[in-house]
Formats: sequence, structure tokens, C-alpha cells
Amino acid sequence: LKGYGLEGNVETGLITKIDSKTLTRTSEDVETSVESVVAASIAVNNPAPASGGKSQETIEDVRENALAHFSTQRRMVTKEDFIIRAYSMPPKFGSVPKVFVTNDMQIDMKTREDIANPLALNMYVLGYDKNKRLVNCGSAVKKNLKNYLSQYRMMTDSINIKNGYVINIGIDFEIVVLAGFNSREVVLRCIDKLKEILHTDNMQFVQPIVIKDLTVELSKIDGVQSVMKFEIKNKWRESLGYSGNKYNLEEANKGGIIYPSKDPAIFEIKFPDTDIRGRATTY
Repeated sequence: LKGYGLEGNVETGLITKIDSKTLTRTSEDVETSVESVVAASIAVNNPAPASGGKSQETIEDVRENALAHFSTQRRMVTKEDFIIRAYSMPPKFGSVPKVFVTNDMQIDMKTREDIANPLALNMYVLGYDKNKRLVNCGSAVKKNLKNYLSQYRMMTDSINIKNGYVINIGIDFEIVVLAGFNSREVVLRCIDKLKEILHTDNMQFVQPIVIKDLTVELSKIDGVQSVMKFEIKNKWRESLGYSGNKYNLEEANKGGIIYPSKDPAIFEIKFPDTDIRGRATTY
């Protein structure tokens, strides 16, 4: 009945309060004491987390979405058309802030090779929890998205909506601080800069991480003389709240660029306050 943006993406087991209830008697023979016991026993809960809530768009979001919406002309032909149309789904049906579209691949029974299905696309989606961390979209949101897209797709097109993958990462860095600067303050400014650059809003499916770009941004911060160490690690343990997806970052690092997996995935720093660690070194 009412949306609460990201705050509405509550976790499992938090919807337990009943604001009001009405009991209907099916028989006059029901005793008042029994009715009282039944009324007191009514309870609610949510076995699955809520999803689909999204905060108000920024002015820049509105501008970009308006331009993209105009270019699609209410039809879906290219992959970009499908993505823009998914982003344009009315908020009352939920929201999908991260979308990626690729061809549906099938196996050729003769050659045993992967071939693209010309009549189907795979749409990978991810949503936010109340803390704007990436999570799988709920079944209701995906069903609404499929129904919404059916109004614009061609009759011969088929869309498979799937959950995307999240690769959680952490960063350890080491800097040399110029004389006259407070080391702790400089390290905190570096951490804030990394939080800004790698914020969930700025990360998309199959987007690589260019380590050189990150170290250059750190070197521009007042008080930083040089960046001596910059290491990215995979955080995957589900018991600690991560996605559970393991990824070999060393093998994915090609010339200082960390490439994502073949499966549509997004790099995410889930707990930036603890997953970005820096220290200052003097020589």
C-alpha cells in the first residue's frame, strides 16, 4: 500500500507487527473465550526478505533515464533497449537497479559447442537491500518485470530473467604520507575516496576494476606522497554476510586490470567501513 524506498527492503523475520485485524464469526456457537484465544494467536512473519524498493532518483538519474527512454521509442530491439525498459518499470511494481542482457546460449548436439539462441535473451538482475547492498530480486519483482516487458517485446522474443552474481571484494592499501600531514587523516581521506569510486551506484555488470586508476586517484589526495601497496581480495564467506561466490582475482588480473567472470557479475565492497583498510608508512 505504501513504499518506503530502500527502507522497505527489510530482512527476513522483521515483518511481525499487526496494525489491525478483523475476526469474522462463522457460527454463533463459538464461545467468547475461544474467540479471544484465536485472536491472540494470530501472527505474521516474512520468511523471505523484501526487495524491489529504491530511493528517489537523483537529478542526474532523471536526466539520463529521460534521454534513454526517448531513444528507445517504446520498442525493444537492441540489448540496450531491453536494459532501459527494465530500468523504466514503474516503481509500484518494484525496481531493478542492476540489469545485464546477453544472448541465451544453447549446446549444439552435433558439435557440442555453445551457440546463441536467436529467439531468446537472458536478463540478469540484482536489487538492493535496505543498506543499498546488492541482493537477488524477489520472485514478485521478477514476475512483475516479465509482465511489464511483455508489453514491448516482439512476439518471437523470449526473455529469461535470472539472478546476477555478486563478487564481494576488500581492499588493503599502504601509502607514504608527506611530512607535515596527519597520517590518520590522510588514510581516512583515501578510504573515503575509494568508497566514493567503488560505490554500488557506480558499479555495473561485467565492469572491470582498473587498479592503476584507483592508485592514481589516491595519489591526488593531499598528503599522499606515493602508494606503496594496493591489494584486492575476494570476500566470499556466507557466514560473514558475503555472497558466497569465490573468484580467483590473481588469475583475473591482466596487466593491472581485474576482469569479471564470464557469468554476469558485479564487483561489490559490501562492508566498506571494514573491507577497505589502509595504513601509512614512513621510510
